Amino acid sequence: MKSNKYLVLILTILSLTFFTVCSSNSNSEMSDKELIERLQNYFKKSYAADLPPDAVLVVTGFEEAPIADMRKANIAITFSGRTVDVPFMIDKSGKYAVLGNPIDTATFEQTPIKGISKGSITIARNAYPVLLTENSKYIIAGEVIDTTVDKTKETMDKISLDDVPIKGNKKAKVTIVEYSDFQCPFCNRANPILAKVLEDYKDKVRIVYKQYPLPNHNWARPASIASICSYKTAGHEAFWKYHDKIFENQKAITLENSAQKFGEFAKELKIDEKKFGECLADPKVAERVNQEMAEGQSVGINSTPSFVVNGILIRGANEQGLKSAIETSLN
Repeated sequence: MKSNKYLVLILTILSLTFFTVCSSNSNSEMSDKELIERLQNYFKKSYAADLPPDAVLVVTGFEEAPIADMRKANIAITFSGRTVDVPFMIDKSGKYAVLGNPIDTATFEQTPIKGISKGSITIARNAYPVLLTENSKYIIAGEVIDTTVDKTKETMDKISLDDVPIKGNKKAKVTIVEYSDFQCPFCNRANPILAKVLEDYKDKVRIVYKQYPLPNHNWARPASIASICSYKTAGHEAFWKYHDKIFENQKAITLENSAQKFGEFAKELKIDEKKFGECLADPKVAERVNQEMAEGQSVGINSTPSFVVNGILIRGANEQGLKSAIETSLN
């Protein structure tokens, strides 16, 4: 999707840019209103080639930053119905900008390695681990890994496989846990890949479905709730048929017609209407969605589709990655 392409460009170019000179013509007596206007013009011109044509940039602020002689502000970039916030700081002369938020290294925690502490840098709502050496001489983008721990087992221990929709041999050696969003077009593209995996590996693999509706998809969460209710009301087979119905009709579903569509799918599959309706209203079902999302985040999920294959994390509809993880698990 074009908007997703622009989102990646914006976050990469703006959020990962640490500093820039805004203008050589700054005026220390410039008012905040004049400064905002100049900054907006600067950012629009500087990044015009990387922004969609309908993008609107608005600079908001200012407030005191924890760094001397700096103020915090924000660039709100709106396009295709979504808004991306890019925080930055500006020096009090209004000349120099630093894109990003300051990181308080006093909050870093000691690692098992003497003289190295750990923390994180948040970019576009995702946290990336960083390490800091003694006296702050070196900063390392990465994390400390205990090579004596079975990472795959540790990951699988965090994932609940109780009372979940399963496709394939329930006693298979390889478990593929899919974290997916019914409104996500890339998740839809993963379905034929998973079908081929099941065909190729037959009884050696099983697929478990977990809910991960993204907040920017307005009918994804209601779809998650409806699909859980298809499972709770009518079992595994009904869930996968319901799952397929949603994805087959993905382009026809809107927030406005979603309740009607989800009810129609249940009726077409002869799922008990009364039980299905009662399930939709059950707050425990909505809480289950929250739990599955939290579980996904605990094992490193931050996008859809993502898969955990016997503890090995695969991001995206990556057929080769899935097969490599399966082969590793079987050998």
